[in-house]
Order: sequence, then structure tokens, then C-alpha cells
Amino acid sequence: MTSQTLKKISELDVFCLMVFKVIFQTGHANVAAKQLNVSAPKISRCLNMLRATFDDELFYRRQLGLKPTPMAEFLYEPVCQFCDAVLKIEQSVADQSCEPSRDSLKVAVIPSILASLSLAFSQSEHQQLMGRLQFVAWDCESADLIHNGELDMGIAFAADSEHALSIESVGGLSRLCVAAQEGHAVWEVSSQLTLEFICQYPFLCLNGKGFNDKIDPLEVFARQAGIPLDGIDRVSCRDEWYSHLLTMGSLSFLPYSEAQICSALPGIKVIPLPSEQVQRLHGDSMSPQYLLIENALEYRRYSIEQRELIIQLLKQLLASHPE
Repeated sequence: MTSQTLKKISELDVFCLMVFKVIFQTGHANVAAKQLNVSAPKISRCLNMLRATFDDELFYRRQLGLKPTPMAEFLYEPVCQFCDAVLKIEQSVADQSCEPSRDSLKVAVIPSILASLSLAFSQSEHQQLMGRLQFVAWDCESADLIHNGELDMGIAFAADSEHALSIESVGGLSRLCVAAQEGHAVWEVSSQLTLEFICQYPFLCLNGKGFNDKIDPLEVFARQAGIPLDGIDRVSCRDEWYSHLLTMGSLSFLPYSEAQICSALPGIKVIPLPSEQVQRLHGDSMSPQYLLIENALEYRRYSIEQRELIIQLLKQLLASHPE
């Protein structure tokens, strides 16, 4: 087989090969048109393309119909095998699209709200409608895992991925608390906490990819205000965050939604940061936006109802106040 012939064959569409198969089996072009639900001229065009590709008449016109040539006899079996393989692929795709929504979803969540979102789900009145829901920590591979179907969706500040994913903002972080060891000197302050006062102590960031992993809003505030920071450290998980507060004398911000959980940790005290200080910290540009990150619609394996319940749960969490 010459390279030119191979190129011609590669340019054939699947439908032309199906036309060949049906004409070979029935001996009539009009029957092929009916079976394939297309017009007779389209069958003629496909037949002409096949003849040009294989440089052979393929079918002779006889009184009782079309008779295959020796070349057509030779091609029939491999063409049938190819068409059968295509039909199997088509059936697999159809079965996938008809697959019912799974009763177990796997969602990657930014560590800063992982615990509180899990708690909110466990207490939700819609838990039975949602089925089982596994939350895992969002990391640098989560976006790719969503694309590959190993995760159903993600809730994060950014989706660093070479793949095209659906991204929707579901709410921002407008309320914060300050956390520190129970015996920390900061709690001796009688007046309300200010950002200037917080800058006097070592500060701890729980990194959120796409938000404060490069520079934290407190660093930006301190630079703009000309206030020196005592120091800033970064951690990537809540356990390390907890240990650092207990042993390093640091202060840290956390979302309001995490206040109930973190204030129950032994040795840790949590109080709200006044709203005007939050506004000074975040303003309009620095407030983090939580993003719902998903695969393209046709590849999702959960229902619209399940998706809306997760969005509703997250929005309620972001709007909640600490006890």
C-alpha cells in the first residue's frame, strides 16, 4: 500500500464505509439509502468517493443489483470489523450518557473550609437527597483529577490546569476571625483588635492556592501602611496550622465558618475580627472568591439537583455567623 493510498483511506469518513458494507450485503444502493436514512444522491457520492479511494469500481451493475468486484470481496471483512468497532464505541458513549447519577460524589475543597463544609453537610436536611459525599483536600493535582473524572468537582480559589474546566463563583469571604493560643498576649487587649495591632505579632497563613499562596492580604496591608510585620509563616494543612499556633506564639485569620470547629480545639481561642478591619484588609479586590470547578456538562456524573444543593450549602456556610 502506497503512502498516497493510505492518505486517501484515512480521509474517508465512517459513513462511507458503512455505505460500502450495506451495499455489499444488499446489492442495492436504494436499499442502503433507506437503511441508513439518507438520500440516494448521498449514497452515490459516498460510492464515488470509495471508488476513487481504492481505485476500483467495487460494484458492477447487474440485472439483479450491484455485484462486488474482487477488490470489494477483499475489503468486506476488514470494513465489517471496523464498522462493528465504531458501533461498540457509539454504544459505550450512549451507555455513559444514560448512566444514572451516582449516589456518592467526591469533592475537593480548599483546606480553609474543609472541616466546616463537612460539618454543614452532616447536619444538612438534604443529606439523604445528596447521598454520600466525600470531601478531600484541594491540592495542585485536583483540577486535573476533575478533568480525568477521578474527582466530581472542586471548591477552591483557582483552577490551575491545562484543561478547559467550567468555573463559577459561588461566594466570597467577607467575615473573619482571629485565632491564637489561649494564653497569647493579644487577648489581654481590652479594645477591639486592629490590623496594626495584629502586625505586631508573628502571623500564620493557611495557604489557599490562587489567593494568598504568593502574598497574603495582611502583607499587602502592612506594605501599603508602612507597618513592619513581626514575621509571617505559611502552612498547607490544618493540623500544621493548629500546631504552629500552640507552639510558635502566632496569630492567624480563619473564615467565620470555621470558628465553631477551631474554637473547640484545646488551647485555642477564636474571636471575630471587627467588620471594618475586614474591609480594610480585603477591600474590593483582595476578598477571596470561592469557585465551583467542574468538568464540562456532558461529562458530569451527578444531577442538577445534587449540584444545586452543594452550591446552596456552600453559600449558606459563607453567609453564616459564628455561634
